[in-house]
Amino acid sequence: MKLFEYALLCASILSCLYVIWAKQRFRPLMMLVIPASLLGILILHLIFEHARWIMLPVYGITTVVVIACILRRRNHVSPPSRRLRPFLLSLLALLAGTLSWGGAGLLPLFQFTKPSGSHNVGVLDYTWTDPERTAADGTSRQLNVRIWYPASDDLTTPARYIPQADLFIQAIKKQYGLWSQLLRNYRQLEIPAQYAAPFYPNANSVPVVVYLHGNQLGTRFTGTFQAIELASHGYMVIAIEHPGTAFLSVFDEDRYIPFTNSFTGLPDNFSAHNKVAVPIIQEMQADVQFVLQHLQQIDRYEPSSPLSDRIDPDRIALVGHSFGGAAAAHILANTTIARAAVNLDGYLYGEYPDELQQKPLLIVNGGLQVKGLEETMVGLEEERAVRNRLLGPNGLEVTLPQAGHLSFTDLPLYSPLLFKPLAPDSKEQHRQINELTLRFLQEHL
Repeated sequence: MKLFEYALLCASILSCLYVIWAKQRFRPLMMLVIPASLLGILILHLIFEHARWIMLPVYGITTVVVIACILRRRNHVSPPSRRLRPFLLSLLALLAGTLSWGGAGLLPLFQFTKPSGSHNVGVLDYTWTDPERTAADGTSRQLNVRIWYPASDDLTTPARYIPQADLFIQAIKKQYGLWSQLLRNYRQLEIPAQYAAPFYPNANSVPVVVYLHGNQLGTRFTGTFQAIELASHGYMVIAIEHPGTAFLSVFDEDRYIPFTNSFTGLPDNFSAHNKVAVPIIQEMQADVQFVLQHLQQIDRYEPSSPLSDRIDPDRIALVGHSFGGAAAAHILANTTIARAAVNLDGYLYGEYPDELQQKPLLIVNGGLQVKGLEETMVGLEEERAVRNRLLGPNGLEVTLPQAGHLSFTDLPLYSPLLFKPLAPDSKEQHRQINELTLRFLQEHL
């Protein structure tokens, strides 16, 4: 909870208890002071912190107390009541306060750790259309892209965590109903970055990291913890949201593409999954190629863009989580796009040539064992053989014992209490993941 949220919660509960129990010691002046104080705190909260649905019980208590004060002031005589009534009302007020307190603990307004690099961070969002490819609905393939980059010291507007949050939440409501309420908590959440800030003035071309999200729960912003850290160290980070593999890709009020599960009904066999995965990864590869080409020519489309002529095409790396990690390894081995890649806890799906050009690959595994979620995939000796080939003499494989699969994303920050069994101490795991990734990129880019 934030400052005014705590203040409103405490003041509302204490005022409610006073109104319930103040009978013979009733003071008309207090019936002015209490509502004025509550309304003042409420206004400050709405101005500086914005309303949250998790605070609805507190808003309810505040409303009831203000109305009760008005009624009591008009009628100084308290109606006769049994002793049981104030006890029940007190319990009800405390229950509402507890629900708000507990809800805020389950879904906190988290803050990202300030990045450790020397640069400020700028953020830009784009939606680009590839006229050469057609989506499943017959339209040209569209891609949402978020880009972080080293920025100047000029302050613009603080960047929001969720791009076009209202539009995104509206689409989630259409697709998933009331689950959209969970994200309303983070609609106004800011990140330590400035939106559309000027590029760092002393930089010409900079190294580039293309970030590839995981299947189903991934979006272009769910790897923010890593993107802002890399950008603060001088990297341009390009996060592409791949329609169909992303949780939800929203383009306007009438068009969005939800996640499509292409693996439903498949046996837990690596070969069977790999057969389905290959064409999806090839589509992601085409996404990466299109975005990089578009960005290298952005001065044609947006001459005033701070990203114009900033990419160093000879220093490009790929970082991917889960299915995105598989795509990163596949693209590294099959194209000349990138010099290095990082696979964050992903199976190595993909097709690989017999003659591999050995390029630096970092594989970071999550070593956390969760009861009930033990490994069920069979045929992993085939996947292990792929790993060994790709790693070669220049590769590195590391296992973080306390990292779960979701530790490589922002998701555990949404609710540290709920995600604790799957991703304990997420901020420490984020620190270790960033440290490993940075060290690898600095060595190979």
